[in-house]
Amino acid sequence: MYLSDFVEQEFASLDLGDKRRNRRLRQVLRGFLESPVRSIQAACSGCAETMGAYRVLNSARTTSEAVLAPHREATAARVGQHDCVALIQDTSELDFSKKTQLEGSGPLDGANRPRRGFFLHTQLAVTEDRLPLGVYHSHIHAREDRKEGEKKPNNNRLPIEEKESYRWLEGYRQACELATATAGQTEIFSISDREGDIYEIYEQRELLLQQNNPVPPAHWIVRVAKNRILLKPGEPSDDEGKAEWIESSTPLFEQVQEGTLLGEVKFDIQQRTARGAGTGRKTQRESREVRQAVRVTKITPRVPRRIGGKKLMSVSYWVIDAREIDPPEGEEPIHWVLATSLPVTDFATACRVLKLYLARWDIEVFFRVLKTGCRIEEIQLKTAEGLYPCLALYLIVAWRILYLTHLRRECPDLPCSVVFADVEWRAAVAVAKKK
Repeated sequence: MYLSDFVEQEFASLDLGDKRRNRRLRQVLRGFLESPVRSIQAACSGCAETMGAYRVLNSARTTSEAVLAPHREATAARVGQHDCVALIQDTSELDFSKKTQLEGSGPLDGANRPRRGFFLHTQLAVTEDRLPLGVYHSHIHAREDRKEGEKKPNNNRLPIEEKESYRWLEGYRQACELATATAGQTEIFSISDREGDIYEIYEQRELLLQQNNPVPPAHWIVRVAKNRILLKPGEPSDDEGKAEWIESSTPLFEQVQEGTLLGEVKFDIQQRTARGAGTGRKTQRESREVRQAVRVTKITPRVPRRIGGKKLMSVSYWVIDAREIDPPEGEEPIHWVLATSLPVTDFATACRVLKLYLARWDIEVFFRVLKTGCRIEEIQLKTAEGLYPCLALYLIVAWRILYLTHLRRECPDLPCSVVFADVEWRAAVAVAKKK
């Protein structure tokens, strides 16, 4: 699809309250797509276009929700064309410490120096074959500054709606909303890393199932972080014939190691260089083939207590333990403990869950494109109100780049004229070959 056609299709339902404003924002998106690495001024053609871009981004009607809404609709339409889609959610820090004139930023957790910026929580839709379909939901926020001497609030004394972790529960609800939007024709999986190991997410699906809606809620796959206390049935009680549940002496991580062995899986991991938190030291992981033993256990964790006497319902779910066999000497073994609402009764289903979780890496690539390819932390805007819609535009740009990259890798013989107009690809060839 040519660039001009792409912009018109992605922004088909754009409504900023004025046709001129809609037209201007389409023009800004087209400029960002043509020059993702450039500044706003460099991406625009002339002073008049630059001033128009700043005006539309700083307009009260141009919110991040309004900018992303038409792309969200287009993403849902693409999702509905597939049998299964993973909705991956994750959070990334946006460091604007160098932009001292930016109003509305908040403190970031920094070990070495005070940093300021925002937290971007995004949900990227990808197919089982990891074709990126678009950004379905995104939320950006800044932490509030604490006064001198003010203590950090105790999260254990706050309801989940007032915690930052609420964004993970809201993300799962967005996945259920997407499942409803596809009328149940597409199986939706909400994928989260360790931060998403929240009991309310597990309870949410059970609550939705009790409503007997015609469309089943989305499944979830979460990498386990908490070594929860498990329950096991005890003596039958007199309460309507129900069984009493008692605490097991074996916590979750120990229990799953004794689960049913289903088989072994093999896959390749890429080389990675990571910087340790707080230490600044770089750790290197070489690329290699990984062989994991796969076990599965169905568990019922103890229901956690919540402030205010709120009672949560008991939930049972499946946990997959995938542990690397014979890792190279000196290498940390690849070990995942994954919880899922999908009934895992055979090896094929366990492999499917592992494959879907592996797709979680795509959102890390997405954030890298956003920061390195689009250089969003270099944006020169004075207020958070103007920054938010600008970031929403770059979310669409980063997805477009990731989508084209996937097409190039999976379909290397695909003619470039499928996605670029003649004037676009001919100009690129002329620049690359210098003739």
